[in-house]
Amino acid sequence: MPRTILEVDREPQLAFPVAEETTSHGKPDFQVAYRVETPRLVLRCWSPEDAPALRAALDKSDRHLRPFIPFMKDEPRSLQGTEDWLCGHRAAFDRGENFRFGVFTKDGQLVGENMLLRRVGPDALEIGYLTHLGFEGRGYATEASAALVKVAFEFYDAQRVEIHHAAANRASGRIPERLGFTLRETLRDHIEDTEGRLHDGVIWCLHAPEYPATPPARAEITAFDALGQPME
Repeated sequence: MPRTILEVDREPQLAFPVAEETTSHGKPDFQVAYRVETPRLVLRCWSPEDAPALRAALDKSDRHLRPFIPFMKDEPRSLQGTEDWLCGHRAAFDRGENFRFGVFTKDGQLVGENMLLRRVGPDALEIGYLTHLGFEGRGYATEASAALVKVAFEFYDAQRVEIHHAAANRASGRIPERLGFTLRETLRDHIEDTEGRLHDGVIWCLHAPEYPATPPARAEITAFDALGQPME
């Protein structure tokens, strides 16, 4: 992975959808990647078996995530509630509505989450990401996001990829900047936090004609389908 796309920020790298509801555009007409490997990471569809690891990570990262991540308003969940939540993620993944990936190191440590959502228009995808406490500043969010940008354009035939984040979270904005995205707009009072306060939101875009010249196009990844077969 080229050094130029790794972030070294110690601030939270958090870019998550304003709300968790998904507006899908029918069953996808592309082959879905269930697992994506990069030089250091494994991104894979969540499984209910991940509930204990996710529960521990969210409990440890609560104060780190709560200001910017909408689903933290429902935390802390019980272990059973976390398992049920992951079952819902897996079902939505299988239906092709959205694609939420746990992000793990090659030795199995859970470092965060990345997602591709089909909610920003036809032939477009939105990327979200978070890094758990203790794993910041290692380039994981950038590496995982670059991998999903590559998946979106080269496997899913996306024409546009977007990243949304709170304007106050400048570390999040450095990731799309490194990946070659263009700042499209800042929307006033666009994001509601877990305490009900409104914050300005930022939207970054990358279009298909621009993609070949960006760092994600050079990212080293291997994608696998639902049967574990490499995708080409």
